[in-house]
Amino acid sequence: MIKVSGSAKLCVNYDVELNMTEEQFDALSYRKKEGLINANIDWHDALRNADVTDIDVDDLEEIE
Repeated sequence: MIKVSGSAKLCVNYDVELNMTEEQFDALSYRKKEGLINANIDWHDALRNADVTDIDVDDLEEIE
């Protein structure tokens, strides 16, 4: 038997409702927009429907 370790990259679709106008949102910096969206995503729900976009194998180990 082997143990495989690595990382997987996921892609999710999201919808968030923000209490602001489009003009207010556009006036924010990229970093603030990203932070605001990240804070408002329901990650539990979003990850339930995630697609794996990449899998990297970092280590293989024989185990008993």
